[in-house]
Amino acid sequence: MLEFINSLFNQVDPLSAYLVLGLSAFVENTVPPIPGDTVTVLGAYLVSIGKLNFWGVYISTTIGSVLGFFFMYVLGLRFGRSILKSRLSQKIFSETQLKKTELWFGRYGYWMIAANRFLSGTRSVISLFTGFFHLKWYLVLGLAFLSAAVWNALLISAGYLLGENWELVTGIIAQYNKIVIVVTIGLIIYFIIRRKRAASLPKETE
Repeated sequence: MLEFINSLFNQVDPLSAYLVLGLSAFVENTVPPIPGDTVTVLGAYLVSIGKLNFWGVYISTTIGSVLGFFFMYVLGLRFGRSILKSRLSQKIFSETQLKKTELWFGRYGYWMIAANRFLSGTRSVISLFTGFFHLKWYLVLGLAFLSAAVWNALLISAGYLLGENWELVTGIIAQYNKIVIVVTIGLIIYFIIRRKRAASLPKETE
């Protein structure tokens, strides 16, 4: 896969390469298995050898990331209520749980948007839920841009500095992603167990 992408970039003109980078960043937010970060670092390597321009790579990947995040937000905004009111959703989550989740997301959701680029594997979920619970679109857009701008600056700078050893960055990202996913799953399991234990405790009588 990576060899194919590398070969592709070496054959196309810079403008087409920027379009591929932007599209990759966009799709990564909608189809998580797509290696958008890896392609971004590869773009940084092409900057180091003079094939591409730093700002071209940075702007195209940042715009792609923000548009991808906002696209999922709009989907959540448009279809969220019908999904949350569906029979399947009501079987999994009670009305009380949904209200608590909505309150929690209203309080901490903007912080999660600001950190979304650093939470690989959960970006699509975060963007959908921001739409589900109707967070303010201009804050969503602004914070998504801030997150993508910082993350892409770090990735591209690292890929540029390492040059031909750019794959070291992707290896570090892969390990980082595994840790993030494990921690996320662990937190989900913890809250599920905690909620079940709280529900099983006898209620105090006056």
